[in-house]
Amino acid sequence: MTGKLSSIDDIASSQWSLVTRQQLFDASFEREQVAGLLRAGTLRVVRRHVYATFGSVRSWQQDQLAAVLTVGQPAFASHAAAARLWEYVHRPEDAVNVLLKADYTPRLRGARRTTILPDDDVTTREGIPCTSFERTLCDCSALLTPFQLGRVLDDGLRRGVASLEQLERCAVRLDSGRGRKLSVVKQLLSQRDVGFHPGGSASELDVLRVIRDAGLPLPVQQFVVHAGGHRYVLDFAWPDRKVFVEYSGLAVHSGASAVAHDNERTSALSGLWWRGLVFDETTPDRRMVERLTEALSTSPTHGDVEDRMSA
Repeated sequence: MTGKLSSIDDIASSQWSLVTRQQLFDASFEREQVAGLLRAGTLRVVRRHVYATFGSVRSWQQDQLAAVLTVGQPAFASHAAAARLWEYVHRPEDAVNVLLKADYTPRLRGARRTTILPDDDVTTREGIPCTSFERTLCDCSALLTPFQLGRVLDDGLRRGVASLEQLERCAVRLDSGRGRKLSVVKQLLSQRDVGFHPGGSASELDVLRVIRDAGLPLPVQQFVVHAGGHRYVLDFAWPDRKVFVEYSGLAVHSGASAVAHDNERTSALSGLWWRGLVFDETTPDRRMVERLTEALSTSPTHGDVEDRMSA
């Protein structure tokens, strides 16, 4: 029996201290033995046919995985639960949600069924089977505002856990309907082409919006320049005019080291005839447009710069 008990720990160690009745049967436990473990307190019931091991600490992850395991067939955390697992910057109120591909909906609060659930739409996070970042975004399209969904998508792109191509494929497969607004998702995709870069922060995208709304030439985002033996990544650059814009979040760009870095970069780039503009969260949109318009209209062309440097 001791050896069999150790098998419970082996199973539960990767399942937030959970084990299912079927897993116990597969490990050669008899029904009477399972009942004895429950009476002795070695196991406690969490969900139907799902048990937690003695001394385990209850957590949201354990509750969510228990809901997935109790279904008895492949099921996945979805909607608000998956949004939490993916660490969405905006997400619906926490809930235990389960999605499964089946002809019926189990008697489980928060459970939903779907006829469309390909392998591309599912994965695992924190040891819990869940819907992909992109599928979760589509499923939450009626639970979050378009603004919130955009911020979630851009943050996912910055973290490297989201893909525009995968989101587009997912949106094509699904239909709008109860609990889903794919028109919003498709609008987000239309605003982000193949060359879209989410920037270093959400605030950088606000600056890009101001530039676009003003009808100014669109910049190259995260443009790399080598100067003075260093590599600098510029938030926004117009290489043909040798103009760049840096957005400085006050919390990030404060302190002596940050100031020294910014001054070093400005000096190095000015030696290559670059003109830099620095904006922060206190800069009014109108002022950004005025300064940028003036810089783009008065800065030399790339050919002019080459003539000056060769003179």
